[in-house]
Amino acid sequence: MIQIDNRNYLRIHQRHLIDQLLKWEEELHDVQSVQIESSKKGSPTLKVTVDGRQQYIHSKYDPEMEAERLISQQEDLGNYNHVLFIGIGLGYHISELLKQHPHMKFSIFEPNVEVLYQFLSIQDLKNWPIHNLETIFTGTNEETIQHTVRNIQQKGKKSTFVYTLPIYAKLYREEEKIVIEVIKELLTEKRSNLATNISFQKRWTINSIKNFPKVLQTPNILNDVDKTNFKGKPAIIVAAGPSLNEEFENLKYIKENGLAYIFSVGSAINALIEHDIYPDAVCTYDPQGLNERVIQIVKDRKVASIPLIFGSSVGFETLLNYPGGMFHMITSQDSISPLFLDRSKNIDIVLDAPSVALVTYQMLKTLGVDCIVLVGQNLSFQNNERYAKGIEYEHTSNRLTEEQQKGLITINDVYGNDIKTNDGYNRIRQQLEIYIKQSPNIKVFNTTKGGAHIEGARFKTLQELILENLKEHTVENWYVSENGYDFDFVGQSAKKIEIAKKRCEGLISTTSFELKSIEKALQNHQTKQLEKKFANFDREFKKLKNNEFYRGFIEPMIRVHNERLSEDSQSIRYEINLRKKGSLVVDVFGNFIEEIKANFQFVLPYYQELQEKIENILEKEEQK
Repeated sequence: MIQIDNRNYLRIHQRHLIDQLLKWEEELHDVQSVQIESSKKGSPTLKVTVDGRQQYIHSKYDPEMEAERLISQQEDLGNYNHVLFIGIGLGYHISELLKQHPHMKFSIFEPNVEVLYQFLSIQDLKNWPIHNLETIFTGTNEETIQHTVRNIQQKGKKSTFVYTLPIYAKLYREEEKIVIEVIKELLTEKRSNLATNISFQKRWTINSIKNFPKVLQTPNILNDVDKTNFKGKPAIIVAAGPSLNEEFENLKYIKENGLAYIFSVGSAINALIEHDIYPDAVCTYDPQGLNERVIQIVKDRKVASIPLIFGSSVGFETLLNYPGGMFHMITSQDSISPLFLDRSKNIDIVLDAPSVALVTYQMLKTLGVDCIVLVGQNLSFQNNERYAKGIEYEHTSNRLTEEQQKGLITINDVYGNDIKTNDGYNRIRQQLEIYIKQSPNIKVFNTTKGGAHIEGARFKTLQELILENLKEHTVENWYVSENGYDFDFVGQSAKKIEIAKKRCEGLISTTSFELKSIEKALQNHQTKQLEKKFANFDREFKKLKNNEFYRGFIEPMIRVHNERLSEDSQSIRYEINLRKKGSLVVDVFGNFIEEIKANFQFVLPYYQELQEKIENILEKEEQK
C-alpha cells in the first residue's frame, strides 16, 4: 500500500496520478510482476518479471554503490537545469544524483505502473528535495508520453538531461525512444524559433508599425466581411509546388464557372497570371522585405481585379503601390494593432506559422468554408525543383544544389512511395496535419500529384473533384465590405500610448540609475546596502516591463535578449553570496538595459511617423 505521506503529496500535487494508481490497486489488488528482496548488503533491491524472465532493476549485491558508480559516470550535468529520469526503480540513482546536484529540477517517467506503486509503498518522496520535483508519470501509451514530455519541456526554460536506468534501455526501448524523439523535436523547434526570432524580431515590429495605417484603411477579412458568402462552400489554396504545372486547365475551368473560391499563396500568383488565371485573392504574410517580389507581377501589370489579403506583420514593402483592393488579418506577431484597437470587440487573429498556406487555412476555417482543396502543395521536391514553371527569382534558384540535396529527408508521397523533402517543408506538413485534426468539420483534399502525403487530407485529383464534388456555382461577390474599427477608440489609445512613451523614457532612466547604484555599492564594498538596492532596482524594472509602450514597441524587438535574460536570471535567483549576486545583476541587466535604450531610440522615428499618420486618418474620418 502506498505510504500515507506519498498519498497526501500526490493528492495535492498530482491528483491524476494518485487516481490512476488507486484505480490500478483496486483492480489488481496486489503486485503481479514486481518483487522486493534484500541485496547482499542488506538494502532492498527490486526485480521484475518480463516475458516470463526475471530481471533485476538494481544490483542484487549493493544497489547504493551501483548508483554512486552510475551517476559518477555522468559528465557535464552542470550544463543542465533539469533531469528526466526514465525508470524510478527504488530511487537509488535519483537520490545519488540529487545528492550531487541538490538544486537540480527533476521529473520521473516510470513505464511500469507496478514498479512505481512499489516505490511509493516503501520509499518516501520527502527524502528528496521535493520542491524541485516537476512531475511523475507512468504508462506506455505513446500519445500520453509525448504530451507529458512536451508539457514538461514547455513549462519554464529547460535544458533537460535524460537519464535512463541501464536495464530500462533494454526493457523499455520504445518508450525511451519516444521521450528522446520528443525532446529532440522540441530542441529543433527551439533552434528554429530562435533563428526566426533573430531574423525577424525587428521586422515584425517595424512592419506592424508601418502597416497599421493600412489596417485602419482596409476591411478585416475575418471580422468585416459577410461570412455567409463562404459558409459551407469549397475553397482552393493554390501553392507554387511543381505539381501546379499540371493543374492550370482545371483551375481555369473552376474559375470560369465559379465552382470554388481560389486563394493564391506565396509564389503561385506568378504562374497563375502567366496562364491568365486571376484568383479570387492573393494571400501574403512573410515579414521579409523580399516578400514584395512575390507579387511584383501584379504591380507591374497593374492588375486591379485581384484583392490582396495581407497579414498585419507582412513586409511593409509588399503593400506599397498595390493596384487592387486590400483586406487584412491581424497576426499574432503584430504587437502594435492590439495597443490601438478595442480588444473587447473580439477581433479574430491568425497565429504565426511557417507558411502562408497555413495562415490561409486558419483564415478559411474562420470564414466557415466546409471544404479545403490543396493544389500545388508539394511540400517536397519533384526532380529537385522547388516551384512550378513560370516562377523564377534572382535571389534563389528553382533547382536544389548538390549540397542542399545532401540534407534532405525521406517521407511518403500521396501514392505511398518515398519522396525527398527538407526540414522546413516537413514542419509545414506536420503543422498542417495538426490543423486538419483540429477542424474535423472541414473536408480536406490533397490534389498534389506526387506531393507529400498529408495525414487527414484525402488524395484526389483535381479533375476527379470537378467531376464528383465541385459541380455548382458557389462564388459570391464577397469583397464588398468596409473597415469596422472604432476610430474614437483608436484616437484615445493614441493619446494613452503617447503618455506611456514618455513614462517609458523616464523608467529607462530610473532603472538605469538604480542599477548604477548597485554597481557603486559593490565598488565601495557596501554589501549591507545591497538587499535594499536590489529591491529598488526590481521595483523600477517591473514598472518598465509593465509599461504599455515598452511591451508593444520595444520588447518584441528584443525577444532573443529577453529569452537570454530569463535564463541568466535563474543563476541570479539561487546565488546566496551578495557580492556575487550584485555582480551578476550588474552584468546581466546592464547589457539588457543598454539594448532597451538602443531600441527605444531606434523605434522612435517609426513611432512618430505612425502617430502623424493616425492623426491624418482620424481627421479625414471626422470630415466624412
